[in-house]
Order: sequence, then structure tokens, then C-alpha cells
Amino acid sequence: MKILTILMKRTLRLGLLAFTVTSATFFLVSLIPGDFFTALEANPNIRPETVTRLREQYGLGDPVHLQYVHWVQRSLHLDFGYSLFYGSAVSSVVANALSNTLWMGVPALLLGCFAGAILGTFHAVHQQRPAGYLLDFLSAVTLSLPPLILGLAALMFASGTQWFPVGGMSAVSLESPHPLAWILDRLHHLALPVACIGLPVTAIVEKIQYAAAKNTLVQLHVRSARARGLSRRRILLMHVLLPSLNPVLSVFGPLLGAVLSGSLVLETIFSWPGLGKATYDALFNTDIYLLLGCVACGGVLLALGNLVADLLLFLLDPRTRHFSNEAF
Repeated sequence: MKILTILMKRTLRLGLLAFTVTSATFFLVSLIPGDFFTALEANPNIRPETVTRLREQYGLGDPVHLQYVHWVQRSLHLDFGYSLFYGSAVSSVVANALSNTLWMGVPALLLGCFAGAILGTFHAVHQQRPAGYLLDFLSAVTLSLPPLILGLAALMFASGTQWFPVGGMSAVSLESPHPLAWILDRLHHLALPVACIGLPVTAIVEKIQYAAAKNTLVQLHVRSARARGLSRRRILLMHVLLPSLNPVLSVFGPLLGAVLSGSLVLETIFSWPGLGKATYDALFNTDIYLLLGCVACGGVLLALGNLVADLLLFLLDPRTRHFSNEAF
């Protein structure tokens, strides 16, 4: 019952968050001069009446508050409007962009969290040794590198070695491939983007896990486990790594939302048509309904990420269950 209560409350918060974010985005974008059809007004071959008719056809000729009311009414029926830039329904464009982002973001997040948790625990155990100092240096360098530098370095590596493709989602020569060949080709194209996203995630999680594991190592239950003669591997896994995962799980939600919302820089560098690229296209071309769809999707992803983090804490840490009513 508690889990159902959590899901119900979080679902309400998710809807409220999406509504608030899209509302703020709509009225902020309305402050930008012009709209999608403004560029047509400078074309001498297009009559002003034609531009006016197009605005009325797509609901852009109404006052801002009426545009917003009409959009909310349509959204309640799962009609999020029409993307003028892509020439397709917003729901179709966002769904396609999100699926592409999932291909890149989910493996990067999972690998980054797993590697960061392991390295953070290892760092805590070897904090006063050369391996610990090396991890400290590498994580600081990784966090200092902008995504642009990581992406360009990856492209230079791919171009110089020819080991990886320099962009795109699939090889041009791959026509009607066997499913196994398609998957291998997709993984080949994913290797560098996933690495560029996963490295900063690994560094962030490593820092958090290091601080948590460092504090856990001096706890009484760890000393008791050592006194009972448990193996070093069991102590590190059951008494250090798992009990210190709470801070990592707490940031899992924001990390999930940030990664799945799309990395515009990396998607542009690797020619990956994800959610970040769609958001950029919508903003640059004043495609208001597509922009609202992308922003709403990003807000929902952030809320879902926080929900996943809360549920993981609830299921993996019995201590949080005693405070579930207050926390959720």
C-alpha cells in the first residue's frame, strides 16, 4: 500500500511539474519577437494574406493567452499540436527523438553509475595509496572537461584510428540488415557517444560514493565484520558498498532526467537526432508546439527519474520505510 501511495503522489507531482514547466516555457517563448512564419514575411514571392492565413490555420494568429488555453485543451486529449519545422505531429517527433536518446542515455547512465560506485568504493579503501591519488586526479580532470571537448576528442580519435564511426546512428551501407548485424552496427555507433556521456556520470558518482564509503569504513558494523573474520570481498560488498549506496541512489533521479533530456552538444557532434537536437531545432525555428512537447517530456523524465530513485531507496533501504509518509 505504501508503494501505491508513493506512486499516486508522485504521479500528481509529475503532472503538476509538467504543467508548470510548459506554462512557464510557453509565456517565455511568447516574449520572443516573431514566430515560425516571420521569415516568410520577408519573401517578396509570398503574399501577406498567405502568411496571415497560415497563422490562422495553425492557431498562431490568436492572442497568447488563447493559444495557451487551446493548447492545454488539446493536450488533455493527448493532442500536442503540429511541428511546423518537422512537418509532423509533435507527439511523433518527440517519441522518435526520445527513443533515440534512450539508446544513448540509458547505457551511459547505467554504466556510469555501476563504474562510479565500484571506483568510489575502491577509492575509499585505497585513499592514502597511489591508486587513490590517481582516481582523485582522473575524476577531477573528467569533471573539468566540457562535453564539447570530450566529443571533439572522441571524433578525432575515431577519425585517426578508423575504429569507430564519426557520427550517425547506422552505417549507410547497411540496408535491410539481419537483426544481429543491425544491433552490432548500432552498438558500434553508440560506443563513443555513450563513453562521452558516461565518463562525467562515472566521475560524479565516484565522488559521491567515495565520500559515502569513506564514512562507512569507520562504522562499527564494518569493524564487527572484520572481527568475525569475514572475507575482504564480502566486507567490501555487503558492509561497505551496499550500505553506502544511498547518496548515489538519491542523485540517480536528477542524473536520469539530465541524461535522458538529451545532451545537445554531443547529439550535434555525433549527428544523433535525439531530444536535445529536437529542442534546439524547435527553439531556433520558434516551433512553439514542438518546444512545449520537448520541455514537457524533459520535465516528465526528471520527475520519473526522481520517482525511480525514491522507489529504489524504499525497496533497498529498510530505514527509509519508517519515514515514507513524511518523505513522500
